Amino acid sequence: MSQDSQNPERANTRDISVLQLLTKLVRETDRLVQLADDIDTHATTPQAKAAFNLIGSEVNNILSIIKTSLEPLYKIYELDPGMQALEQGRRSSNLKEIGVEEPSEGEDNYDEQALWSDLNVRK
Repeated sequence: MSQDSQNPERANTRDISVLQLLTKLVRETDRLVQLADDIDTHATTPQAKAAFNLIGSEVNNILSIIKTSLEPLYKIYELDPGMQALEQGRRSSNLKEIGVEEPSEGEDNYDEQALWSDLNVRK
């Protein structure tokens, strides 16, 4: 048994730490966006304009590292039943927003006869 399941207070502290780190990431990103916008809008020197390009290349590097490191975590949507339900709920909500009805469970979402007819016509 893991130490966190034996000590819920420790697990809560770890959860709070992760959320605090993510909040800090959002805050720093917001500051960086503001800086880039200010440079793009108001900078007049070549050095300041060069800083804009540096921001772009550094952010690109950071995003590449994040994507490579964290992309496998998104498989949790496929593995965890709670995450699957969340994803299905989001999908249904998005379809309703654009006015498309989702097929009910067990209902075929295609016409098999039409599919075979289409394939035979293409031959």
